[in-house]
Amino acid sequence: MGEPPIRLGLIGCDAARCLRALGRDGGSVLAAFRRSVYLEHDSSGAIACVGPPALGAGPLNALAGADQALPDWQDSGLAPGDPVAPEGDGIGIAGRRALTFRDARLHDPLRGPLSWTKDGLAKALARLSEMLAPFALADGLAPLADPARRAAPPASPLTERARPAIAALESGLAAGTPPPREAVERLVGLGPGLTPSGDDFLGGMTIALAMSGRAEAAAALAVPVLEAAPASTNRISAAHLGAAARGFGADALHRALDAMARGDDRALAAALRGLDAIGHSSGWDAMAGAVSALRVLAAQPATSAAAVSAAPALDSATTMPASRSAAT
Repeated sequence: MGEPPIRLGLIGCDAARCLRALGRDGGSVLAAFRRSVYLEHDSSGAIACVGPPALGAGPLNALAGADQALPDWQDSGLAPGDPVAPEGDGIGIAGRRALTFRDARLHDPLRGPLSWTKDGLAKALARLSEMLAPFALADGLAPLADPARRAAPPASPLTERARPAIAALESGLAAGTPPPREAVERLVGLGPGLTPSGDDFLGGMTIALAMSGRAEAAAALAVPVLEAAPASTNRISAAHLGAAARGFGADALHRALDAMARGDDRALAAALRGLDAIGHSSGWDAMAGAVSALRVLAAQPATSAAAVSAAPALDSATTMPASRSAAT
């Protein structure tokens, strides 16, 4: 291929599964953008997003090492359907560039359990609102990420369509009843972009519940989301929703929730900057969903969260500790 192989440094759990399958069977390019390329194992539908460290860690992301120069994938001429083939100890993309992931680390995000007290959670939400002051939070469902702005967020067609569904989800969570399917169906696929705002919101809500030890509530939400996703959203966003159903999302979201629970302002500030860098508003849309879940939990009696996740109810897939190689 001429150019040396691109060495991947950090790989999410779903990306690792996809890359291993591609290294065995091959597959195809699903989508190509300037900074990233999505690869698919055709027979299983597993997806990996290859890009620079600035994309941030996440379940679908396969990040190049910091010293690796990546091409502009769009300008390289890649197109959906181009072949991905096993090559050496990695894969080759359409005869243009090779990837190697033998020594890559598997990302293992912070998953809790987060032990919230009622007062502690209320204080954490108030502190979050203070720390969000420097951020615009203008697009998508981002205004709903700020607990102080939720009562009267800036009006937009998107927020106006989403708010009744969000209110219904919060009411169901508070009452301990199954999520209203019509509310879920209104949110799945809602909004523009590669991962629509409604999808990111639902993923963030699911992850916050799972990290807070509410596995049953997380699974109850994830089931109708995954049922609605194939017909209502694109395949890449559906893959992110599948990861969220097992409790995995953008690393910045995991770190933000963990920092809130520990009262660590420095860690929270760093995590919020990470959320701000994700997509057009995707990071904030996910945080808005997490805040919805936390607001409901803050109004309920305190419980001691157990170290559980939504995974057993939805998927038997597991992840390996970060110290283990993604290639094993």
